Amino acid sequence: MEFKSYMFSYLKGVVTKIDVSTLVLDVNGLGFLLNVPAGVISNFKVYQEVLLPVVVLLRDNSIDIYGFESEEQRILFNNLLQINGIGPKVALSLLSSMSVVDFLSAVDKNDYRLIAQAPGIGKKLAQRIVLEFRNKMGQDTEISALLSPAKEAIQEGDEVYQAMLAMGCSSAEAKQASVYAKKELGDNASVEDLIRKALEFIRRGKF
Repeated sequence: MEFKSYMFSYLKGVVTKIDVSTLVLDVNGLGFLLNVPAGVISNFKVYQEVLLPVVVLLRDNSIDIYGFESEEQRILFNNLLQINGIGPKVALSLLSSMSVVDFLSAVDKNDYRLIAQAPGIGKKLAQRIVLEFRNKMGQDTEISALLSPAKEAIQEGDEVYQAMLAMGCSSAEAKQASVYAKKELGDNASVEDLIRKALEFIRRGKF
């Protein structure tokens, strides 16, 4: 089945309903139903204001919106859809089963068995996923960009991350802002400078 992707960068609004694999986001009075990875669901609460990177897919007579915890998840989702045999349901299942960091680590180590553990992905499909992503590494600029922040995992005790949370950011926003700041300024930058850069990221809505 052919999917047409409409690239809205993100949606910002208030969560009004949470289900097993979906949430409803109120954006200026409009309720958007978002399909999300399982890990995203547990991070949000009803009435919480959030900003989520999204992918909008048009197929047949329906429009489906997929929301993600981070820009890295969104990029991975889009690239998974380019692989024969993978649709949104399978791609979402994979993102629900493992983090972006774990996925990229599995690809780097040629560990298709780990990927095959995700529901809907058998051995052959997992091998194809690993092969196609390994071929893209170093050639595809989007995948190359994905590798860098994914390896810079933000720990819960990270000062910049905690500062963003204290300022009212969601966990996803705080992690994205922290990764962005460290990528822009380097590991030797002061915490104060990193926080300023992270705030710049949030204010510009770079999700």
